[in-house]
Amino acid sequence: MGLSIRLADLYEMTAEERDEVLGRLVREAVAPANGQLSEVDARVRTFEQQYEMSSAELLERLRQGTQVETAEIAQWLFWLEVQKRCAPR
Repeated sequence: MGLSIRLADLYEMTAEERDEVLGRLVREAVAPANGQLSEVDARVRTFEQQYEMSSAELLERLRQGTQVETAEIAQWLFWLEVQKRCAPR
């Protein structure tokens, strides 16, 4: 989902390389989601298929206390939040 860079790699770059990479990071951060939202949607669908329930059903089960929040469920919730924040308004 976009460019990522390790801090250690930045230290090894020339000033020009750093400017280029940091500029690209900033441009990507402020750009519209474009095709990235489809990737997020696909991740959510994968969880829904794996657990054989909709995201709405997951949220309701969590609210009722009938669903245990595992590490995988937490990942699902993370992608749901990303999906919510990136959805066109």
